[in-house]
Amino acid sequence: MLPSLPPLQPESENNLPNCLYMKLAGIPVQPTSQELEFWQTPTETQQINLQLTINFNEQWESLGEGRIKFGLKGGELRLKLENSEIPYESRTLAGQMRLSLPHNQQSLTTKQPNSISIRELAKNIFFKRVKPDAESNVIDSKSSSANQSPISLCHVTTKISEENPVWVFEEERDELALKGSLLKVNLATLNILALPCRVEATFEVSQRNVCLTDAEGLWLPDLSRNKKAVLEKLIVQHVLEPKIKPYLSRAELRYE
Repeated sequence: MLPSLPPLQPESENNLPNCLYMKLAGIPVQPTSQELEFWQTPTETQQINLQLTINFNEQWESLGEGRIKFGLKGGELRLKLENSEIPYESRTLAGQMRLSLPHNQQSLTTKQPNSISIRELAKNIFFKRVKPDAESNVIDSKSSSANQSPISLCHVTTKISEENPVWVFEEERDELALKGSLLKVNLATLNILALPCRVEATFEVSQRNVCLTDAEGLWLPDLSRNKKAVLEKLIVQHVLEPKIKPYLSRAELRYE
């Protein structure tokens, strides 16, 4: 029999919190006082209910003389377990999920450090040379409210892996990006096998999961679709991908 669980030690790391915010909590399962039936056997395994809070939104990012807005079409939540297990039947988050509107839809503009010049990559042929006015770098409450969209639908599936559980999140309504939250939803039930016990959760995305939803001050209005697609790919590859690798968000629970 394991000793009583010590205090939980949670950690969270969100690299782009306006785009994706994730938090993982552990709630000890209280032993039941009900009598067991003859076919049931008592268990000495202590269990933890894992609760997930996750918020998807769009985020502005400064780029040279303009800026871009981007979001996610999906990604993978991966768990790395130490001295614990999550049987496949104990994974409760699956199926179609309706994301609720977050309390704060306002996105913040962040500056691009050590800037890679997309203008140089595009050889200065597609971009405007006119600098946007100062007001374009500020998102006021009115524009924030105007950008609100109906609740997103997200489909969640699990990969069959006992050692490294994975949940796949995918946008389901042909929208540009996921927007909304899941608040303290039950993810799975964790069986603690020994102490110390550690659960590391990372939300990982690839280039195909990232989509540009808006841009200001970067290219001419009559830019062809093909040229625009090339530039968007360059932006995702050289500006956004370094920010989302090796993971976009990370959370850790430890029992020692």
